Amino acid sequence: MAEYDVVVVGAGTNGLLAAAYLAKAGLNVCLVEKQPFVGGGALTREIGTPGFKHDVTSIGHLFIQPNPVIKNDELGLLSKYGLKYIFPEVCTTVIFPDDRQLSLYYPGVDKTCAAIEEFSKKDAEAYQKFYEWSSTILEMLLPFLYSPPLPFGTIVSMLEGSEEGRDIIRALMMSPLDIANEWFESDAVKTMICRVSSEAAMGPAEQGTAFVLFAMVPLISRCGFPLPEGGSGMLSEATAACVRDLGGTIRTSSPVKRIKVEGGQAKGVILESGEEILAKKAVVSALHVKRLFLQLVDAEHLPADFPSKVKRIKPSTHMFFAQHLELNEAPKFKAGGDANRSFWPVLSPYLEEALEVHEGYKRGLTTNKLLHSLCCTLHDPTRAPAGKHTLYTGCWNPYYIKGGPQRWDEIKQELADSILEKLREHTTNMGDDNILWRGGFMTPLDLERQLDYVEGDFMHIGHYIHQLFSNRPLMGWGHFKTPIERLYMCGASCYPGAGVNGGARSAMPVVMEDLGIDFEKVIA
Repeated sequence: MAEYDVVVVGAGTNGLLAAAYLAKAGLNVCLVEKQPFVGGGALTREIGTPGFKHDVTSIGHLFIQPNPVIKNDELGLLSKYGLKYIFPEVCTTVIFPDDRQLSLYYPGVDKTCAAIEEFSKKDAEAYQKFYEWSSTILEMLLPFLYSPPLPFGTIVSMLEGSEEGRDIIRALMMSPLDIANEWFESDAVKTMICRVSSEAAMGPAEQGTAFVLFAMVPLISRCGFPLPEGGSGMLSEATAACVRDLGGTIRTSSPVKRIKVEGGQAKGVILESGEEILAKKAVVSALHVKRLFLQLVDAEHLPADFPSKVKRIKPSTHMFFAQHLELNEAPKFKAGGDANRSFWPVLSPYLEEALEVHEGYKRGLTTNKLLHSLCCTLHDPTRAPAGKHTLYTGCWNPYYIKGGPQRWDEIKQELADSILEKLREHTTNMGDDNILWRGGFMTPLDLERQLDYVEGDFMHIGHYIHQLFSNRPLMGWGHFKTPIERLYMCGASCYPGAGVNGGARSAMPVVMEDLGIDFEKVIA
């Protein structure tokens, strides 16, 4: 029976970062992970031919760039452990059915505005103003995004004191589609705005989900869509090396069966093998909130109504289906120009049909539309043998498809084939002679089975306003503490939300304060 100061459960990027900060504070930390590898969604693997490195789910690392873990290199991930980011100029490109295209660029907004002007001069001017307005919102929120959140009521009270603040409250309660309709006239520009907002795995017409739009637009202009050299998993590997150098223990292939609770306090974890790992000071979970409270904690240790509140947490409106390819040459889009050097090309119908696709997800309809196609080797040739390329391509799709989620095993080959056919319609070189290998299909059901994303939701839970800020994951439980003393939450289910954002850092001041540790001295 091993004993540590702190046991961290789940070795995705958030669990890794939590373990690193706690180890840096001088604590004896054990990080336990179900999978035989660390990284969670930020994972790079050779799933096809040796030498071809594929990012399994997470690819772009936009939201972690302003985080002090990267911005100030608090753990030495950049300076000591070799993490390096690449910043493509053409961040994302929407390619329409007629092969017209519209791109967002880094850095700044001038090139983006010039691209928009080809569709609407009025919208080009509006986009500049929208960027300035959304930047104001982001500037107000950035100081709080990587620290413990202010109570939601406090934020609202602060904003209510001015006309500008009331405009922000109104906007946060709206949908990205509402915002697009208010600001822009061109169908193409509105489609692009809705495409950006859908990166939160939410339909653009969902009310109370506009926050991601106010964050994405200014951040893309400031940070681009950074990708780690060597693959998304380089962040995970660098952080794991940091944990070990600081004396922490990482145990993979160690699935947790139960959180050990005695006298209302978390005392450690019990593995599926029966082994107990004790925690003298705290247990920190980076797992999905539903997995933690509905599977790993006995209901007798929770308030009577707590499990029912957890059950009603809303997932995202759609998930992702992906496949991986290895190519002789990168895709050549018929659209030409910047589409062929874009980090994130997306094939999308115009607005009306795109909205119909999003609505279809709610009825369990699968589709090869809203197709993403990322050829990371265009920007990072270290991921493949010289002159060769990897390709990640797929579409948003629902977890609850017609006939139930188990049907994913039946239909994934057919859907993968149709996605490839759709890509071929808009490219000139994606015939069989260019494809060296194809596979690695990842359905929403696979995401649940392989990476523990409940209901296939790699965002953990939906980014609705009632599940954001200190409302995440539950109102009243948004400050990383739980009803069980010495049991803490961090990760995608918690503030500031999902994605590779280093959100676990926000929880560390709370955990360390309870343990009598000065967080500011740890990071100094």
